[in-house]
Amino acid sequence: MVVAIITHTDMDGAGAAGMYLYLSNNPEYRVFFTEPYLLHKALSKVTAAYYDKVVITDIGINPGVYSRIIDYLSMLKRNNTSIIWFDHHVWENRWVTELTNLGAELYIDKSTCATGVVAKYIKPTRINVDENFVQEVVNGVCSGDLWRFDHWLGPFYVRLVRRRDNQAWRKLVVKTVASGKLWIPEFNEKILDHVERELILFSDKIQVVEKNTGNMKIVVTESNEEVENSFIGAFLIGRYSADIAVIASSDGKLSFRSRNVDVRSIALKLGGGGHIYASGAKIDVPWWIRILSKVNKKVFLNYVAEIVAREAERNSM
Repeated sequence: MVVAIITHTDMDGAGAAGMYLYLSNNPEYRVFFTEPYLLHKALSKVTAAYYDKVVITDIGINPGVYSRIIDYLSMLKRNNTSIIWFDHHVWENRWVTELTNLGAELYIDKSTCATGVVAKYIKPTRINVDENFVQEVVNGVCSGDLWRFDHWLGPFYVRLVRRRDNQAWRKLVVKTVASGKLWIPEFNEKILDHVERELILFSDKIQVVEKNTGNMKIVVTESNEEVENSFIGAFLIGRYSADIAVIASSDGKLSFRSRNVDVRSIALKLGGGGHIYASGAKIDVPWWIRILSKVNKKVFLNYVAEIVAREAERNSM
């Protein structure tokens, strides 16, 4: 049996994929890493080949590409391909109903991370499952991904896989978990390098734009290749006493973080989705904004701040 695994680009995505492979006794597989707004493109690659089973982990539904997702899943079912989806993001009842009717096997559980969903619901085919290993991986990944940091592995795992890491590194992490290992020597230098880069970024002045709307304070900054968005978001919320932190990429990708505001509802209005306090979306950036931001980065940051403030105001009505 050949399995295609489509998963997210962070540690929870890698952990969920690795956990599936470990518990299913490492079948022949190929793994595809993607973001929710690009899921349809990953599915197009899968449908172009033949796989007995397609497993999707740690990917929520992005309304902007939902219809195309349905099209590709329908094609897979017509080819008698099994579809299993493990996720912990917020799903609408309509999505669950439509995908279930389509024949997809869904395991959606918001009480844990995606790695935990896989461990909780999969029926293991591995003869000797190391339950302590499974629990340590789940607790470690969830500790960082859910921003609880209640397990010693949490601060390390959350830094281990970043969205801008190359595919070879992500595949190494998947392979490590799939082989039943919590940690390998190659991980040590990766973590040390990551922490050093964080300290450099936070010791320098981060360029931000602040926007007040109603009784909310929004802070926007540009994403940084060296530091995970969640760490930047937490820093901004604490440093500027912000209600919403927005980390924006020049290509229009936005990451929202908050401690008290439902940013998922804002992300949904922009065609994205995610968790209540950690979500993302992708916006179109006009050509003139791109050009002017080459001269002054705050042009882009102000543009993003205006869009987010507008949707936040609409959301509060």
